[in-house]
Amino acid sequence: MKYGFFLFFTLLLYSCQPRPASESGFEMGWYGALRSIMQKGDLSGQVDVESLVAKPHVYALGAMEGLKGELLVWDGRPIIAQVKDSSLLLSPKAEGKAALAVYASVPHWSEVIPIPYNVRTYAALENFIQTAARKAELDVEQPFPFLIEATVNKLDYHIIDWPEEDKVHTHEKHLQAGMRGVLRATPVKILGFYSAHHHGVFTHHSTNMHLHFMGVDAPVAGHVDSLVIERGMGGLFLPGEK
Repeated sequence: MKYGFFLFFTLLLYSCQPRPASESGFEMGWYGALRSIMQKGDLSGQVDVESLVAKPHVYALGAMEGLKGELLVWDGRPIIAQVKDSSLLLSPKAEGKAALAVYASVPHWSEVIPIPYNVRTYAALENFIQTAARKAELDVEQPFPFLIEATVNKLDYHIIDWPEEDKVHTHEKHLQAGMRGVLRATPVKILGFYSAHHHGVFTHHSTNMHLHFMGVDAPVAGHVDSLVIERGMGGLFLPGEK
């Protein structure tokens, strides 16, 4: 794979109304909706990235206006992954608008929760996150964010680059439009949002999670399609109290 950059940098080891969750210590919200994209073809910008990153201790993910790239914000620092001339371009600039963005302002995260040896796949991870959230006394009937630091045995990802002339949207076509890649034996950081009740808003109908990642050492970021975590080499972080 070829990589291009708007600015060389080392990736850090580091329509919506806000939905405050004071008992859990975070505020969460979203702009746009997957169903508006899929059913109505609405790819218009719903929020400026600049205004999104201005929120305190914000973590966010989504798709850029026109479905021209993937958005990740990690504690206020954006990483926008786009495809230009078959090359991956990563930008740390808070520019442009997102057609879809889900965010949470999280001042404090929990101590690391080790991911068990037998939790390796996407489906197993989804079940584990729900179980861990219940144990942490989060309300799993409400949406919540989470972080994962792990070494992946394999991670399949894509960076969407939707052709402007195509007006028919399907999940399968979204997976194929743009750049696809596979990481192996690679340490990554993952931002995710969990909800059992927001299918068609910020999760697809087949899953309760939406995940974006960035490489710890490798200059790559995007949308997680599937993954296999190396045994015993993953940790989960949930919103925590001070």
